[in-house]
Amino acid sequence: MSSRENPASPSWTYRMEVSPTGQGPSQAVPTLNDPIALLHLLANLQNQSLEIQRQILENQRQQLELAREAAQVSREQRARQIAELERWQTGHEHVLEHCKETLGNLEQVHAALMGELANYVDENHENLIDGEFALTDFVDRFGPRLAHLNTMLAVLRPLAASMKKTETNA
Repeated sequence: MSSRENPASPSWTYRMEVSPTGQGPSQAVPTLNDPIALLHLLANLQNQSLEIQRQILENQRQQLELAREAAQVSREQRARQIAELERWQTGHEHVLEHCKETLGNLEQVHAALMGELANYVDENHENLIDGEFALTDFVDRFGPRLAHLNTMLAVLRPLAASMKKTETNA
């Protein structure tokens, strides 16, 4: 006679666990007195830490590769600029000596303008802090001239520097 036919003598039991999320049995929170559970938690934390460190390492490798590419692009750009400057110098050698002389003169003009600017700030410091009009007047007076002069000096300096190189090589 089978157990189905005789309900009084069940030979097996059926057990089912139900979790609120429907994702299987929930993990019990380990107690602080359970060394095995604490060891499992520690191992899990170490695995998570190791995975994060691997991700950080991969990000650092990618950043290093990008930095290397940026450095290479910068070197190539600088090499193109130098080659372009040398081509220009070859075609305009007669201008280079004048550029060197002009650079010296403009540097004197620049120094004079900077001195004038410093004196103006010393004399009008309080007005520059307190007055919007005084500050605007100061910027209008010195800003454009100084900006344009700096641009001219930036163009002339490489030309004069190349003249110094050719003079020392000769």
